[in-house]
Amino acid sequence: MSKPSIDLSELYKPHPKQQMAHKAIEQNVLYGGAVGGGKSYYLAAEGIQLSIDYPGNRGYMCRQKLTDFRISTLLELKRYMDATVIVNDRGKQEIVELIPQHHQTENYFRLYNGSVIYYGGIGDDREGTTRVKNMTLGFVAVDQLEEVEEVNWNWLLSRLRLQLPGIHYKAIATANPAPGWVKRKFVESKLENHIFIPALPRDNPYLPDDYESNLRKWFPPEMVKALLDGDWDSLEGGNFLFRYNEIKSAINRLVEDGNLIVAGVDLSKLESIKQSNDTKWAGIDIAREGDDSCVFTLRQGSKVIYTDSWGKTDLMESTGIILQKIERFNIDPKNVNLDAVALGAGIYDRLREQKVYINGIIAGGEPMDKEHYVNSRAEMYDNLRKRFEAGTISIPDDQDLIAQLSSIRFKIASDKKLQIVSKEEMKRTYHLKSPDKADSLALSFYEPKINNPAIRWL
Repeated sequence: MSKPSIDLSELYKPHPKQQMAHKAIEQNVLYGGAVGGGKSYYLAAEGIQLSIDYPGNRGYMCRQKLTDFRISTLLELKRYMDATVIVNDRGKQEIVELIPQHHQTENYFRLYNGSVIYYGGIGDDREGTTRVKNMTLGFVAVDQLEEVEEVNWNWLLSRLRLQLPGIHYKAIATANPAPGWVKRKFVESKLENHIFIPALPRDNPYLPDDYESNLRKWFPPEMVKALLDGDWDSLEGGNFLFRYNEIKSAINRLVEDGNLIVAGVDLSKLESIKQSNDTKWAGIDIAREGDDSCVFTLRQGSKVIYTDSWGKTDLMESTGIILQKIERFNIDPKNVNLDAVALGAGIYDRLREQKVYINGIIAGGEPMDKEHYVNSRAEMYDNLRKRFEAGTISIPDDQDLIAQLSSIRFKIASDKKLQIVSKEEMKRTYHLKSPDKADSLALSFYEPKINNPAIRWL
């Protein structure tokens, strides 16, 4: 008897590496290793296949954060669920609709054959994970396993105990296996019943022709080795401030009325992060050299809603451009942060002459938190890092911005304070362009304490 299979050929044509993952006989399958390998497509299709293979099956599909799952794997899962599929049994083809019942409040799909696919956030969906703790499952599927703690992965494996005729338990996952427990378990240890199937962009024939070449231009050498060549050892000791998966998760993150949809997040962890619904903040990085750009970034609450850049210009022209944008978007000048170094200092003075009192930020100046940061630039960037880590930021899908954020490095000064590698050192040591867009983004999310002394009449 041939194995029942689904035909989603109009939506999903697995390439050879994806086919290897689908055919793997091992219980624990890790697929991925780089960007562009088709990880989410594989995970969603395999979850549906397992649900059809064993009528009455129960599966749990998740990611570390439920919000990230909703804007990645869930979208692909729903796309497949809406399709008509073909069940091939004993050589006969019978058209069957999945007819899923999607219970969005309870976070699960119920298929035509009684199988159920639950989904959630293993790290932040407390209600969902509490429910799953009492379940018996036939399969689990985790997207971006490197985000998840090992104890949670082991806990999910303990749920694989559903009794069904001939069932083959499966624990499938996707990951970019940076140094850590995922790499140790799946790549280095060679454990029984475990398999790692690496997939690189060149393995995926459905990517644009210039996909890989463009990424090689945008990303620093270490990121190229990891993301495109699958050499995640290259990031060990790299001192990168931002985690790549957190940057990618922030791209076009769902926002409602200026508020991020962050279900299940422990707000006690976000005390230092202000959540304003509609307040606009702008950050402006001013070009210093001929190949640098001036960049204007505008956010509303936690979402970047506009960016623009222009080449190095004289003081008067840049001042005019900035004034025009402040008026166009009706931004309160006290919520505008300008890189007030070199040409930026002249622009800052010119705006004040016109009674437009913006904030002049000196990157090398004194930070608000003198105990932990060497200067304002370190404080700005670490505040931005906390937002990415907490999932409280939404950025546009801008490859230059992503590449620049991925290249930001830190070091610890002799007094144990955080320091960000300077633009000059990035150019000299790592041969990278100035991170103008990243600096502008950091400025836009920086909320400095402004001291406006009251005038006293003597």
